[in-house]
Amino acid sequence: MRLARLTQRKEFLAAAEHGRRFRSSVFTVQVRDAAAEDGRDGKAARGLRLGLTASRKTGNAVKRNRIRRRLRAAAAKALAAQTDRPCDVVIIARAEVLGADFGHLVADLSIAIDRARPQKPQADRRRAGTARGTPPSSSVSSA
Repeated sequence: MRLARLTQRKEFLAAAEHGRRFRSSVFTVQVRDAAAEDGRDGKAARGLRLGLTASRKTGNAVKRNRIRRRLRAAAAKALAAQTDRPCDVVIIARAEVLGADFGHLVADLSIAIDRARPQKPQADRRRAGTARGTPPSSSVSSA
């Protein structure tokens, strides 16, 4: 079975910006659900699409291609039952993919969609009890 692919840079960036993340010891998975959206670029969401990324830090061209082939095979095996789910999955590989057990890759990819955590909000990360410019109130009162 062949999975649909992400081909354009803007699709990868949308998964990175609006997606949820799952970190493994050998890769990071970004999952962007398309069910809540009005389709992709005006098209109806048709199912799971896969995108693979292996940067130059992972090795030369031969190693990067081997990493992508290995991840593509693991994804086909792990995500076969979820191909009807309308989402985009981007796998960002690390060099450790080459030495990892194939069963470990398949197991991690099979739970990546379900365990992908929401991204932390980029907005205000201050504590709720303190206001800007005012020191925190002390519980000790002077009598």
